[in-house]
Amino acid sequence: MKSYAVMAGETVTLTTAWSLPSLVARLAAIWQLSKPRVTLLVWLSALAAMWLPGKPVSLSLFLITAAGVWLVVASANGWNQVLEWRCDARMRRTARRPIPSGRLSPLEAAVVSTIWGTAGVLLLWYGVNPLTSLLGTFALLVYVLVYTPSKRHTAWCTVIGAVPGAIPPVMGWTAAGGQMNWQALLLFAVQFLWQFPHFWAIAWKYRQEYREAGFHLVPFGDEAGMRVGWAMLTASALLLAISIAPALVGWRSWWYATGALSLGAWMLWSTVAFLRRRDNRSALKVMFTSLGYLPLWFMLLLLTR
Repeated sequence: MKSYAVMAGETVTLTTAWSLPSLVARLAAIWQLSKPRVTLLVWLSALAAMWLPGKPVSLSLFLITAAGVWLVVASANGWNQVLEWRCDARMRRTARRPIPSGRLSPLEAAVVSTIWGTAGVLLLWYGVNPLTSLLGTFALLVYVLVYTPSKRHTAWCTVIGAVPGAIPPVMGWTAAGGQMNWQALLLFAVQFLWQFPHFWAIAWKYRQEYREAGFHLVPFGDEAGMRVGWAMLTASALLLAISIAPALVGWRSWWYATGALSLGAWMLWSTVAFLRRRDNRSALKVMFTSLGYLPLWFMLLLLTR
């Protein structure tokens, strides 16, 4: 057995005995290091975007892109936990993550995350194209080196984090289309704006835990939620406006516009409900609505012409 300090007066013990149950537990901890539920949503946005340029996508290209994007996103999530494990240990909702719970050491997590990132970038470079690989590298570095440390210093870290968070669909587009164009930028804009109501709702609901852990995630220092609510409402209104652009320029039909307006109104209404009540239940409603919005919007893009 070995241990390492979490904070003053506390230790986390890491089991190093090798047995089948411990191996399974270690593999499960490595899997959880990737934050699979978080990774899944942005990963699916990249895969959906591959089919939007209208070019044939071979099975090999699809699988290589899927693997490369997953590894890059998993690496970013893993390194985020490596850098924040002491803060995670102070919050009930994150204390069971692999490092603060003692199932992985910070060094082990760092090694795994580095392998993931290196493998993902190389896979995209040689198996897809350099542009997609460079986009993944940029997203990984900004997320780990800029966004993650900024969470301890400014509540506007979400704006920084929204940049790498919006790059996966662009990677999917360039993997299939081979180049950047206005459609790729539109995908970026939608996923960029979508993140604000989603993450600000989470930040406001868990604001006390985040504050005690040393994170600054709620803009304006807004305990009452009024200014946060207006910020979420503004982002949702911009999201609605941007989302109907494909129909306005003729890339998609007015059937698409009808669906985009409906989804945008759904998102907008959830933020209006938060503004009216400003409680944890309405914050959760914004979060869950946003979780439904993004995959449905990509499905709408794929199914309507």
